[in-house]
Amino acid sequence: MARVPFLPLLFTLLLTACNPREPRWVRLAQGYRPAPLLPLVQHWQNAAGLDATRISEPLGGLEVRVELAPSAWRPLDERRWQTPLPGGAFAHGLPGFLKLSSGAGEFRLAPAGAPPPPGTFRLEDGALVLALPPGREPPALVLEQRMEQGRATEEGAWQLRLGSDYATGIPLWSGQPSTLRCDLPPASRLTFRAQLLSRTPAGELHLRVTLDGEELFSERAPAEAFVGGRDVLCALPEDGRDGAQLELAFDGPPGCLALLNPLVGPAEFGSYAARPWTRTRPDLVILLADTFRADNLALYGGDPAWTPNLDRFAAEALACTDARSNAAWTLPSISSLLTGYAPGQHTANDVGFLLPDRLVTLAERLARAGYRTGAITDAAFFAPHFGLDQGFELFRTNSSDSWDLDWTVARAREFLEQDDGRPVFLVVHSYRAHMPFRVGPDEDRSAYEALHAAGYTLLEKKDELAPEAWRAMLQEAGPRFAALYRAGVQDLDRGFGLVLDDLARRGILERGAVLFTSDHGEALGENDDFYHGGALWDAKLRIPLVLRAPGLEPRRLTHAVTLLDVAPTLAALAGVAGEADWLGADLRTLASERPALAFRLQKETQLALVEGGKKLLARDLGALENGRFDSAYDLASDPREEAPLDAAAWAAELVRRNARLVRQAGTEVVEPAPALLQPDIEKGLKEIGYGGDD
Repeated sequence: MARVPFLPLLFTLLLTACNPREPRWVRLAQGYRPAPLLPLVQHWQNAAGLDATRISEPLGGLEVRVELAPSAWRPLDERRWQTPLPGGAFAHGLPGFLKLSSGAGEFRLAPAGAPPPPGTFRLEDGALVLALPPGREPPALVLEQRMEQGRATEEGAWQLRLGSDYATGIPLWSGQPSTLRCDLPPASRLTFRAQLLSRTPAGELHLRVTLDGEELFSERAPAEAFVGGRDVLCALPEDGRDGAQLELAFDGPPGCLALLNPLVGPAEFGSYAARPWTRTRPDLVILLADTFRADNLALYGGDPAWTPNLDRFAAEALACTDARSNAAWTLPSISSLLTGYAPGQHTANDVGFLLPDRLVTLAERLARAGYRTGAITDAAFFAPHFGLDQGFELFRTNSSDSWDLDWTVARAREFLEQDDGRPVFLVVHSYRAHMPFRVGPDEDRSAYEALHAAGYTLLEKKDELAPEAWRAMLQEAGPRFAALYRAGVQDLDRGFGLVLDDLARRGILERGAVLFTSDHGEALGENDDFYHGGALWDAKLRIPLVLRAPGLEPRRLTHAVTLLDVAPTLAALAGVAGEADWLGADLRTLASERPALAFRLQKETQLALVEGGKKLLARDLGALENGRFDSAYDLASDPREEAPLDAAAWAAELVRRNARLVRQAGTEVVEPAPALLQPDIEKGLKEIGYGGDD
């Protein structure tokens, strides 16, 4: 055996230890496109003896129709009727994509549990069950099944819809393998989460992965084990392989096995606190408390008993003491946070519009830079149907009828637990302080409902009552609603405190960047106003904005800041390029005063301009540019905006100095994009107070 000199060998070992191989990740859903669905659906229909011609191709999927004659149904009791679910596409179809209708209208899909009410249907043990009034018999009906297998995102990844959630992934249909070609880096592994979408998740499921024709992975398990998702890990050849062919397949119950976030990545990647490579981008987390006033925190004048966890976080961070939103409600505000563009620029300013996909979001920028991106939200406006899922590998939502802060905390923990070595960008959003107001960890809304039952419906009565009657109701009921709001604030602090504890345990709080903020505030009686939306009073614009990041010393930043500063700050922390025309700045280096702008761009319009403790309100951009405004306030002496100044000497100079900024912030950078909302989405928005202009 030849001898190797000791010192050169030692030098080589030290060099290798100090400069480990740079990590590589291969996102298998990036650039993936599944085989066309139509031939497969036609095959299923023919095999089941069904008409394979009754298939249409609406945008994003297929629709399969079958007629159900009255004679196909048999009675279960005096109001319930049953017929077997047709085979073919209906057997392979995904839960929740069925529609049953007659010439008289559509039958609603009833949830499992209690007996279905008349005029509804549901699936029970592979059969359709129809509920009708006593004495009625089923008419001729049409059953429609929507079939889809995902969509391509603007970033080129393949994305799957899982109920109300979206995730990058690959769809596998039972008995139909999918083949991919990719390069396998040395010392890597294949991971994904396999989730079964099937109407009949019974029996055994056999999942297989082959590499260049050789079996790499094989697992047999009860199909039910895959319903909630099952993590799969496959070791790959140690030396890697270029141009490898991976085949993925499963046999089992009819349906689709969603392979979520399929990734080839380093076999060893350490932990969030200690990666085995030298060059890393910081993990980034946004905690977004919807409808959260600045003065909920002690830092901004709140009671220290309300938010002890967030107060502790703020004490060790860069805290912006003069922070505002760029709008007084959720959709335009979060759109500004995610894009770095003002509401007048990004155009997502009303319920009928979404965030255009031509804009590049912060999540998309970070995904391109190698981040694992995820959002856990309470839906409503922060949802895919408003285009706010752009760039997120995983986008999980909880609908308003099941809001639960503990669910949000658990989902955030799950996302962080699924570490694969990539830096993380995670947004955790909660409507915990939003109407309908709930009390305590169990989110009891009985006190709120009791106030409504007693006639104290502040939101509805505001436009119905004469001003004096409205003020009387507000004076009587406002403090009781405000107490319920503060109870929600306290529980949000509990939940976000749990997330902060988890971030600290994983090392993210120490080595990453964590930002806490809100999309807007909440009026609690100021200016004879309650809730949010509408006029741009500071009670609805003032928000907390607190950042903790590596190398950032705890301090108070007194310059005016807005949500437009979030994207530039996090992009700079990640070392990714922003837009040259962004109006915001990196909060870490902000060293001078500048104005803050907020917009209301609906049927009624308004602009708020704040600089140096002075505030102007104007009905439209043109009026302000021409030196006209509706009211002016000196916030230093009148923070509640109760004493408008008719002839403020400083107003004309403030307008002149900021005319160019106002024009830029109010000029669209993209064409508006209409939002096509389903009736259930519109109904959910109305239930949480969004209807009419606001």
